[in-house]
Amino acid sequence: MTKPPLLLYLAHGGDPHRVAVAPVLAAAAERAGWTFDLYYDGRRSGRHFGGWEEGNRTESTGSGSLMAGGRHLDHALWLTTCYRVVALGDPASPLWPVVESSGECALRSNDPAALYETAFRLLAQPVPDEVAVLDMAPQTPLGIVAAPFLYPRLMAEPCLGIEAGADAALRERLEALGAKRFVGLCVDPVRARRFPGGLDAVEGKVAGESYASFSAGLARRHAAWGRGTLLGDPDLIAAQLPLAAAKRLLPLYGRPQTDAIERAADLIRAGADPVYGRQFDDHDFFALGRLGRGLQIVDPDPPFASTAALPLRIPEPPRPVADFEPDDATLRRWAAEGRVLTTLVLWSGMIRELHCIPRILDLVAATGLRCGLVVTVDSLTQSSPADLALLAVPEERGGVLGRVELLLGSTGRGVCAEGEMDDGELGRLLTDARAEVASMLPPGLMPRGWWPLVDAPLVPGRTPRLHWEEGRPVLRISPRPRPAETPAAGAAASEDAPSHTASAHTASAHTAPAHAAPPASPPAMDARRLIGNALRRYRLDRFYEAWRPYDSARPGPIRPEIAAAVRAAGFDYMWTKTGFGTAGPALVDGGFVALPFTAGDWDGWSPFYTLRNTAQVRAAERRLARSGKPGWLASNIDSILWMLPGEVLEKGRALFQVAQLVAGGGGTGTLVNVTPHTVARYARILADATSERSAEPGAGAGAPDNPPPPDKPPAGHASSTTPTAARNTAARNTAEVG
Repeated sequence: MTKPPLLLYLAHGGDPHRVAVAPVLAAAAERAGWTFDLYYDGRRSGRHFGGWEEGNRTESTGSGSLMAGGRHLDHALWLTTCYRVVALGDPASPLWPVVESSGECALRSNDPAALYETAFRLLAQPVPDEVAVLDMAPQTPLGIVAAPFLYPRLMAEPCLGIEAGADAALRERLEALGAKRFVGLCVDPVRARRFPGGLDAVEGKVAGESYASFSAGLARRHAAWGRGTLLGDPDLIAAQLPLAAAKRLLPLYGRPQTDAIERAADLIRAGADPVYGRQFDDHDFFALGRLGRGLQIVDPDPPFASTAALPLRIPEPPRPVADFEPDDATLRRWAAEGRVLTTLVLWSGMIRELHCIPRILDLVAATGLRCGLVVTVDSLTQSSPADLALLAVPEERGGVLGRVELLLGSTGRGVCAEGEMDDGELGRLLTDARAEVASMLPPGLMPRGWWPLVDAPLVPGRTPRLHWEEGRPVLRISPRPRPAETPAAGAAASEDAPSHTASAHTASAHTAPAHAAPPASPPAMDARRLIGNALRRYRLDRFYEAWRPYDSARPGPIRPEIAAAVRAAGFDYMWTKTGFGTAGPALVDGGFVALPFTAGDWDGWSPFYTLRNTAQVRAAERRLARSGKPGWLASNIDSILWMLPGEVLEKGRALFQVAQLVAGGGGTGTLVNVTPHTVARYARILADATSERSAEPGAGAGAPDNPPPPDKPPAGHASSTTPTAARNTAARNTAEVG
């Protein structure tokens, strides 16, 4: 079988020419009928990137998975098994051993002129005579890096591209190829004047813009080219160029990112679901939910975007999955005995979280855990068949058949605050997503349950100012103000002034919760930094923690129309973030049930209930046991905080202990570990039994079987609040979804 050709561009993440070369090669490959992809190497931390960080960024923060733990070379090898890979680029790229063993080397060079000469000859394309000159240097006091956002211009019409720091020799080599016209795109005026030989024209400017206004303006200018949205910082935009090129995604960014979302709301709403990229903070999930779109989160690392074109095929299990669940008679007996079932729902539905999947499957195999795994269409299409095939492999052959149940998350392709969405749009997205999933999974593995981020509008909630954590008192203090950009700061810079490299931020103009500190002036921020450094020096920071963005909120009452949309899309049951702590259905509609979570706590960084340690499992077990009633112990595990390649080294043991405790029946050994679908069946049986008791003569309405914990928000609140205080992602136990 003849493999389709793929042009693979290799570069270092610090090469300024890469953001000009990559879109030129991608466009040329598209015109020639080739697939295009790239790999930028660099220093990586492998840690969860939760969004905005002020004063805590390192060169490896937010750069994606560790190279070994993220199996970057394995991903490259997978490309070569499906494509005829022809690579060119940086001679020092770590991917060359794989490429040269299973692919082809076209050229080892960093020289843009040499790369263009080789690539256009290989692709049988004429060399364009126009050269787009981009600027990778931060511009204006806001530090705007313009170049990564200009790829739609370079892909819309044939051209070459270089960075404004090119020397005279590079210009001469390009002219020898046939280049005749050099056009500056959003180049700093000083750098434009210094360009060797001068520029024939200059288009666009950055002065007077914020990231939001700059990127939204470009998106509108190239709206005819675009079909969707890529949302994220310049480094992410640059690294995800293959994804953007394949799906025609228009780049957007803002500080905060909600500014860009609001400015380009019509483009986002008219574009395809999901929006790709990553969040500035969790407020993005609410802003996108109001537009009827989810966010599919990616990092600047593999998996390669081109692997999405490779069909995922998982075989039908050798035995029906139903054989691994207890029958109805057993469930009724357990209900009569007052047994408590237990399950964990592990969130791993984003492309950037695929590195967690092998570790999750290993965790299940090692502990015997039964659990749910939340996926999306895109996490399935980009995942490795070598991993997911284990879902259909029996335990005696090394697999996890019957122990891991797939659930579909949020919009089906991305994640957002579903409680902000129109239920009709949510239903349409879920119906389409289920149809696409059905083309990849056998009927026995199809998701029967739905998992939301937050399926109800938020209402006021309560979090104590002083709490105990790991045996020590912790006092909550005011957070840093959320940053905001003032475009006027860019306009104030003279065109003759040199470019600035430091970002300048004014105080946030967004509404904050009542407990949040008012916007601080720069001197106050300097004092705060000094105090913070002193606290850290003497290890007193262990006793302080900033108020988190969602400390003052909790999910309100369940929205029946959301549940109806989920049911109409073909699901048997759903989880809900409402009614936390109550081991009884939040909603029963015929055979369809909505299940609350009952263990863990409100995270606060995200609108998310989650488990953090075994103590929370034991506390929930004691509370449920005291009631003497049947029910379930269930909670979320935000896999990215435990199992990304950089996180698992520090936290993997703690998650193993949680899984081991749940699989072993809890502290008493009496809990019954099952998959989420079994909990849904149990809930229906308990609801039927309650209805039968209520129908008996003289029966009155009783209290809930399992009262919620004290932090449950008061019922009946109809108002929606969306707190907008800042997230301090450097703090302990960040738990942002996605």
